Amino acid sequence: MDIRFLIVGAPFIMAFFYTLFWLKRWGAFNSSEDKLLEKMTLKNELIEQSYILENIFLTKN
Repeated sequence: MDIRFLIVGAPFIMAFFYTLFWLKRWGAFNSSEDKLLEKMTLKNELIEQSYILENIFLTKN
């Protein structure tokens, strides 16, 4: 391998690994599907509860 390829490609290789480092640190590779599903179900339950409350108030008036 010619040394010129290493000199030209080294900054790009370093930038790639630096980007991977920060993505891993920010949690981009964590499997957060379970957390997202829990948040979505909690929001859905809250929405359903608010509808129930609205129906109670509407039917009593």
